[in-house]
Amino acid sequence: WLKVASAEGQARSEHWAPRRPVAMARSLAGAVLLLLGPASAKQAPLSVFGHQAPDTDTVTAALVYAWELNERKVPAKAFRLGDLNPETAFVLKAVGVEAPPLFGGAINAPVPAGEPVAVVDTNNPAELPEGISKAQVHSIVDHHKLAGLTNAEPLEVDMRPLCSATSILFARAKAANLTPPKHIAGLMLAGLLSDSLGFRSPTTTEVDKTHAAELGKLAGLDVTKFADDMLEAKAQVDHYSAKELLKMDSKIFTLGGKKLRVSVLETTKPAVPLAKKDELVKTMKALVAEEKLDDVILFVVDVIEEAATFVSGSASATALVEKAWRVVVDRASGTVVLPGVLSRKKQMIPKLEAALTTAEL
Repeated sequence: WLKVASAEGQARSEHWAPRRPVAMARSLAGAVLLLLGPASAKQAPLSVFGHQAPDTDTVTAALVYAWELNERKVPAKAFRLGDLNPETAFVLKAVGVEAPPLFGGAINAPVPAGEPVAVVDTNNPAELPEGISKAQVHSIVDHHKLAGLTNAEPLEVDMRPLCSATSILFARAKAANLTPPKHIAGLMLAGLLSDSLGFRSPTTTEVDKTHAAELGKLAGLDVTKFADDMLEAKAQVDHYSAKELLKMDSKIFTLGGKKLRVSVLETTKPAVPLAKKDELVKTMKALVAEEKLDDVILFVVDVIEEAATFVSGSASATALVEKAWRVVVDRASGTVVLPGVLSRKKQMIPKLEAALTTAEL
């Protein structure tokens, strides 16, 4: 049962009426969005950004959430924390949107104390700029597990088990009766297709597939062709150095007391990065020392064959992967193929964490 109320909280009627669960959820979600805005006239614009080493979902989600906030009369501007990867650059050109500027004018610039910010596609302080704990965090929209971000004041948090932050943002838009314009719908679709690997990833839900179909119509894009074009752009990495490849889609985790950088290269042409294996291994060893890590774990994901190749950079990394997946890493090549492994969030991290917490390696 739900009592209908205006955005100001004043009842429009004194009667109560039954609502279907989905309709009630949408009504409540829309009410939350309305009650959280507009901002006061004196509020500084929110800086909206995602994680470091930005991928397509992080960049597009920042742009989309800034649009949503401005629609709610909450001044906001999107930023990025690093260089664009080839897929993201393709997406922005395809939908006719300029890349958001670097936050603070530099890669990984610190956040000034008290800076009003909104965070998308992460809640992990290790993936955010220095000083984030002292920022004024307005809200978080994310689809990852809880990872330790804290702040001094209450905030809005929207976390859902959908395949991408942009899929969540589309659900929010629908709940608030906001129709995204063509370019925003294209950004939403791109983030969804990127994180789901064109619906191949086990993180993909039926809701995501429905969202993709709806967004394709709003954006005027053929979903299948757009997904294929994005994968082709993602594979154009032959000109990148080993360090750039390792940091292109990479996140740092503390699992079982060990600090790991887990890097994932998703591609339709795995032979290209694997041809640089020796250089990658050398660079992994250097990163361990440089960043005071316990290990760098690298997976080259073959999107077409739906399998990941683990590339070992150390004996401890080999032992960890062998325990996690119950496989044997080839000692000559330092690699092993893991069929069906595509998702860092849903497959790689849970396996690695379980292996590190069950017993000493």
